[in-house]
Amino acid sequence: MNDNSTNTALLIRYMDGELENDELKSVTEKLATDNSLAAELENLRYAKEAVKLYGLKTSIRSTHIEMMKELNIPKAAAPVIGMRQILKYSSRIAAFAIIVLGITVLYQYFTATPEQLFRNNYESFTLHETRGVSDVSSLEQPYKKGDLKAAMALFNQLKDPNAEDYFLNGNAALQAGSPSEAIKSFLALQQKNKSGNTHLFEADTEYYLALAYLHNNDAASALPLFESIYADSNHPYHNKVGSWFLRKLKRLAAQK
Repeated sequence: MNDNSTNTALLIRYMDGELENDELKSVTEKLATDNSLAAELENLRYAKEAVKLYGLKTSIRSTHIEMMKELNIPKAAAPVIGMRQILKYSSRIAAFAIIVLGITVLYQYFTATPEQLFRNNYESFTLHETRGVSDVSSLEQPYKKGDLKAAMALFNQLKDPNAEDYFLNGNAALQAGSPSEAIKSFLALQQKNKSGNTHLFEADTEYYLALAYLHNNDAASALPLFESIYADSNHPYHNKVGSWFLRKLKRLAAQK
């Protein structure tokens, strides 16, 4: 992934959820270790949002058509197009794009809400394998099948939940739109780890607890968790927390 155009093409496919298997794994691993690549992904997300909110693509296409019409001079009259004329229209398009992007940035900053940040950053946890847990949770099968109510019902029947029980119940509750229940489970898991001097699902819990706080409209509680993830380049969710995301979150946290 040394070629810039290849980087961009792959990142766009990654952003659109088009990568699979080894290709997805490769890009995800590189994003976790390559800060410049992660920054490029964040910039592409800004650009995508600008296109969506303000119709940048349509406006630039119209400007491009206008440019081509004016440059469509018969070959006999002008066989070579002057560089000054090309730069004139290129500058016009670039200036327009910068203005629109600037407006988009301000719009996103001042209209962001905790729920919006949650929706834009949330991806449900996919359980591929048990991570260091000795007792397999009875919640695994219903959770993998997407039967969230069944998973949560099973959890409520447990007398002594293990770490994975708490973690899966928290994620099931988060997916089901019950952030307060998710927060309760994630905090219980953190306390269980602390009491037993263990680290089961530690990083995952930190990230999904932060998302649960957002979903619960509590930006102030989410902020220190996201800041900790952002500051730790080795954190498995580091590449999911960008500086622009933190700026918006800090503004929301300050309003409390």
